[in-house]
Amino acid sequence: MRLHLEIRTPRGLLVDGPIRRLAAEDLDGWFGILPGRTDVVAVLPAGLLVFEDEDGEAFLALAGGLLDLRAGDCRVMAREAVLSRDLDAISEAVDAHIDERRRRGGRQRDVMADLAREALRRLATEQRS
Repeated sequence: MRLHLEIRTPRGLLVDGPIRRLAAEDLDGWFGILPGRTDVVAVLPAGLLVFEDEDGEAFLALAGGLLDLRAGDCRVMAREAVLSRDLDAISEAVDAHIDERRRRGGRQRDVMADLAREALRRLATEQRS
C-alpha cells in the first residue's frame, strides 16, 4: 500500500511525494495516517503537522487548513505554511515567514495607498470638469 502527500498553499506546492506516515491535529486532537488508512477529511487548526518520507522526519507549521485523504492520496491545503526538517529550527523559520509577510503587507499597503490617491485625484479632476 502507498501513501502520497501533497501540501499546497496559495503561494504554491510545498510537498509532493511518497511518505511513510503522517501525524496531524484536528479540532478533536492528534491523529495518525499510515498506508491503508480509511479515507478522512479534517479541518486543521493553526499548529504542527509531522510526516516521515525517505529523507526522514519533516515538520510543517501551518496557519490552519484542510486535510483530505482519499485512496492513499493525502492533500493538505493551508492558508500559510512553513516547512522544516529540524524541529528546533521551525520557530526561526516561522519568524522569518512572519517577517516576510509583514514586509509584503507593507508593500501591498503602499500600493493600495497609491491607488487610492490616484483614484481620489481622478475623481477630483472629474468633479472640476
